[in-house]
Amino acid sequence: MATVRNDLSLLDVRQFTALVLGVVGFIVILFAALIRASLRLRRSALAIRSLNDDLAQVTQDLNVERVWRLAGDDSTERPSADSLKELYRLLARHHDDASYMA
Repeated sequence: MATVRNDLSLLDVRQFTALVLGVVGFIVILFAALIRASLRLRRSALAIRSLNDDLAQVTQDLNVERVWRLAGDDSTERPSADSLKELYRLLARHHDDASYMA
């Protein structure tokens, strides 16, 4: 520590100011990089959450279509929203765990 103190005492005011500003600038640059990375991670998390919600909806739709076909509907058309709601009502009426199936 004495060596550092002696070396710092040999610096004139301009050199000391440049050293301090360099250290402060380096810390500010690191802090800015940390904030930027944090913002990117937050945006990525929002995108992943949105994709997970979309995937859950698609999975639910596919499961409902499978149950619809197992229930005896032989048509190749995709069930309409009203018929899917009706299927949910039927499942809820006849099964305790209809939400798990759908």
